[in-house]
Amino acid sequence: MARILLVEDDPTMREIMKLYFEKSHDVSLAEDGLLAVKFMNEERFDIIVLDLILPKLSGDSVAQVANAKGIPVIMVTAKNSEADILNGLRIGALDYVTKPFSPKVLLAKVDNFLKRLSNSPKLPTIDIISRTLITKDARVALSPTETSLLSEMMKKPGKAFNRHKLMELVWGRKEVSKRIVDATVKNLRKKLKGTGMEIRTIVGIGYVLEIK
Repeated sequence: MARILLVEDDPTMREIMKLYFEKSHDVSLAEDGLLAVKFMNEERFDIIVLDLILPKLSGDSVAQVANAKGIPVIMVTAKNSEADILNGLRIGALDYVTKPFSPKVLLAKVDNFLKRLSNSPKLPTIDIISRTLITKDARVALSPTETSLLSEMMKKPGKAFNRHKLMELVWGRKEVSKRIVDATVKNLRKKLKGTGMEIRTIVGIGYVLEIK
């Protein structure tokens, strides 16, 4: 049974979603953004179903907190412009569901994601959609660039990658400074502490990922 946080300020919609979700999942409810963050700080959740238009703290801000904690988010909102949808996906949403919607379809989307997560290779692995590194003991939120770089290195653990190769794999033809590569690796090293993964520097050659 998965633990799901439903964040919705409309009491009728909140209760309708609860009725559908609580049949197969452990559900917590939050009617505003601050309460949602409080729950995230105190409890563990497998996924969050999040309205964007919330009192006290915006859904965007709640999504950013969830992303930092490595909690997947499905957004549910009346904001349905292309710009709104793209913004939701950019800040890490798994999916963007616009109102009005079918609670059955929303539940199916959540169940499909949870099934895919449970059937994923046993760790470590990266969920590209939610940009989350999943290990035996932790879930680590990654930036888009960190996701791309770590994904490439995880394909060949133990292989040394020089900066030029990483620039080609991650940034393609875009001109970037070598310092950007170094800064991304530095940030990843901090996030990988305690995960059993480490990026080492091989002087004169480049970087290598070791998985213990």
